[in-house]
Amino acid sequence: MRYASAHKQRTRERILVEAGRQFRKKGGEAVRVADVMQAAGLTIGGFYKHFADKDELFQEAVMGALEEVAARWSAAAGRVSRAEALRGVIREYLSEGHLEHPELGCALAAMGTEMARMPAAMKQAVSGALDAYAERLDFVMPGETAEERREGFLVLFPSMAGCLMTARAYASQERQRQVLEAGRKYFEKAFCGEEPGKSAEELQ
Repeated sequence: MRYASAHKQRTRERILVEAGRQFRKKGGEAVRVADVMQAAGLTIGGFYKHFADKDELFQEAVMGALEEVAARWSAAAGRVSRAEALRGVIREYLSEGHLEHPELGCALAAMGTEMARMPAAMKQAVSGALDAYAERLDFVMPGETAEERREGFLVLFPSMAGCLMTARAYASQERQRQVLEAGRKYFEKAFCGEEPGKSAEELQ
C-alpha cells in the first residue's frame, strides 16, 4: 500500500509538471487534458484518479509553476549582496531565454490574463500561491521592513510580467529585445541600489 501511494503521488506530480509547462506555453484554453496525459506518457483514462476536472488541474499547475520558478531564483541568488541577487533575477526574468521559453518561466507572465478570469474559488487558491511567491523572493527586495519589501515586489514583478507579455506580442525580434533591454535598465536603476552588509543568502 505504501508503494502504491508513493507511486500515485509521483504520477500526480508528473502530470502537474507537464500541465504547468503546457499551460504556460499554449494557454489554458488551448491545452486539452489528453495532450497533458500524452506528454506525461500516460493514458487519459488515468486522469480522473488524480483530478476532478481540468479546472482543478489548471489551478494546481499554476500554483506549482509559481513555486517552481520562485525556488529556482531563490537558489540562484547565492552569496552575493541583496542588490546583486535582485539584479540577477531581473536579468533572468527579462531575458531572451525567458521570452522564448514561457513553459519554463513565470506563470504570471505566461497566464496572467487567464488567471484574472478564473472563478472566485480558484482565484482564492492561486492568490495564496502568489503570496507565497512574494514571500519566497522577499529576501532580494530592497526595504527596511517586510511591508516595504512586499510593496516593492507588488510593483516590480507584475511590471516585469507586463514587459515580458509586451515583448512577446511583438513580431520583430529587434523590438522584443528593445522592450527587454529597456525593462532591465529601468528596473535595475529603480530597485538595485547598492547595499553594503549581508549577502542575499544570509538574509533568507
